[in-house]
Amino acid sequence: MLPEIPKLADFDHFAWFCSLQEGKFDLLTLCKIEGAIPSLPDQYTPPTYAIEFVVRGHTTGMVNGNVVELHPNDAFFIKADSVHENASVSPDCEIYLMGFTVQFAEMLNLHLPQAQFSQLLMRPTRQLTDQQLFTVLKYLELLRILIEANRTTEVLHLVRSLLYNLAEDYALLHPSAQLSRAEQICGQFLSLVEMHCREQHRVDWYAYQMCLAPKYLSNVLKQTLNIPPNTCIDRALIRQAKSLLSSTSLSVQQISDRLGFQNQSHFGTFFRRQVGISPAAFRKRT
Repeated sequence: MLPEIPKLADFDHFAWFCSLQEGKFDLLTLCKIEGAIPSLPDQYTPPTYAIEFVVRGHTTGMVNGNVVELHPNDAFFIKADSVHENASVSPDCEIYLMGFTVQFAEMLNLHLPQAQFSQLLMRPTRQLTDQQLFTVLKYLELLRILIEANRTTEVLHLVRSLLYNLAEDYALLHPSAQLSRAEQICGQFLSLVEMHCREQHRVDWYAYQMCLAPKYLSNVLKQTLNIPPNTCIDRALIRQAKSLLSSTSLSVQQISDRLGFQNQSHFGTFFRRQVGISPAAFRKRT
């Protein structure tokens, strides 16, 4: 059974929160957090993608088994369905957090260069200059106004612009931040999985796209990420499934079809094996 996802009410000094909704579902959330977090589960799994911007204070924790320390001016890309453990936040923190579902990510229709997307997946932490952080905060200030006015089209344009600017700034700030060959392979594989996991569930298809032998691809991922490629594909599918279950009114059968499963029973078995509960029970809980 998955641990409970921390709710926004759990935050000690929650400055403000707003969300862009489609029907009764949140597509995009934006919030500002001030002060320490009194209690979080020992381990939790965020249901959406998110970007965290640290203005003051610091945070520490483990993400997918790796130590993460964030300080002022740091931006951190949080991948949905990543495992977070032992999180702590300093009492003087000031953090902005923007989260969005898989559906919103699809609506953005981003076309980041392969190299930048691979770097984002492999090295999700980056430090912004004072001027870049100032620009980001201006983006978030305007974004909050548009979200509260439910201006979906304008929000899409602004978030797309913000993400492109962050990607461009990162490339300019770190022109020498070259990935190793193994990291390049892992980044390319992960980005292909993000784009094609609904249609392709087999490792050999991804290996063929990358002109690699499946066994070689598997060995590189195990040595670099400590997980086999099948696990990466399964996690991406579960991430998509959770998002569709919690942020759309599609039936379980429709979600099964959309994610490329043979039938609803096969999807249900897969979901229960990965999550511990049925798709219907997960939807009811969230």
